[in-house]
Amino acid sequence: MTAAPVLSIIIVSWNVRDLVLACLDSIHADSGRPPLEIIVVDNASEDGTAAAVVARYPAVRVLANMDNVGFPRANNQALRHARGRHVLFLNPDTEVGAGTLGACVRELDVNPDIGVVGCRLQSAEGSIQYEGARNLYRFRHLLYEMMYLHMLFPNNRVFGDHRIGAWDHLGERDVEAVSGAFMMVPRHVAEQVGGLPEDLFMYHEDLSFCLRIQRLGLRVRYLGGVHTVHHWAQSSRRSTARLGLLEVECKHRFIAEADGRAWAAAARALIGLRAVLRMAIGTVGILVPQRWKAPYPRVFDIGLYWLQLKWSLRPASVAVHLPRASALAREPQRMGAWSA
Repeated sequence: MTAAPVLSIIIVSWNVRDLVLACLDSIHADSGRPPLEIIVVDNASEDGTAAAVVARYPAVRVLANMDNVGFPRANNQALRHARGRHVLFLNPDTEVGAGTLGACVRELDVNPDIGVVGCRLQSAEGSIQYEGARNLYRFRHLLYEMMYLHMLFPNNRVFGDHRIGAWDHLGERDVEAVSGAFMMVPRHVAEQVGGLPEDLFMYHEDLSFCLRIQRLGLRVRYLGGVHTVHHWAQSSRRSTARLGLLEVECKHRFIAEADGRAWAAAARALIGLRAVLRMAIGTVGILVPQRWKAPYPRVFDIGLYWLQLKWSLRPASVAVHLPRASALAREPQRMGAWSA
């Protein structure tokens, strides 16, 4: 067994082979990277991801799941094998910028009161993704979304509050949450909170994770001076599941965790009311030319809002439309340098 690395990088993939390889290329291209190990968990991809990773980078450890166990559970599979002092939960559709890994490791090493570090996320064209540093999701954000105020006024201090839209995201500061696309944590802290919450298949697990770490009395730190390119939602675009329905369930559960059952009950009622209003908007949209609707497919998706209304009345009635991790997931195949 070799000496424990400074950093363990965990990447969970699902049918994004080329993006995973590009992500690994970016890590290995960083000459200033700290001593690290990489663990890729492949969630039953059908595009040969696991074999391609081992072929290009034999030293990368690969857990090839026989079932799609969901994003949080797959990350936690790798966490149990991680040996680094720190752990980086990294999306497969990212390319890490030069110096980013080292800067985040140093931030954790110098400041033991920091529990999570994130960096600036940007598109391949260079535009900043404000999800990289956010406030926790609250009932008020659901209310703003109901009236599309977060879209109409994204940089407003009030209506853009969830993504801290009034800030350019270029500096360094403590925030309430960073994005799960790039989330570095001391390993003992990740283990102390039990890893990522597994009660949901995907979505908002990063918010819950950051909230639980803050409740330990630790800070969440954002470094806007270093960056990672994020190609954004590449796996979810390949999914046929009703992710817009899963998203509202996740928001409801997070509000319950952050604010309590009373606010969660109010949120569920508001989700139902919002669905009715959006169904009305979608119905009116029948008269709108398609070229005007094309950039906003969710706004006019009547079927989605009908499911959200049914969920608000009786969640079990739409359970068939929600992706779930298999309770009887088969043992994954280990590939790569597990004996290193």
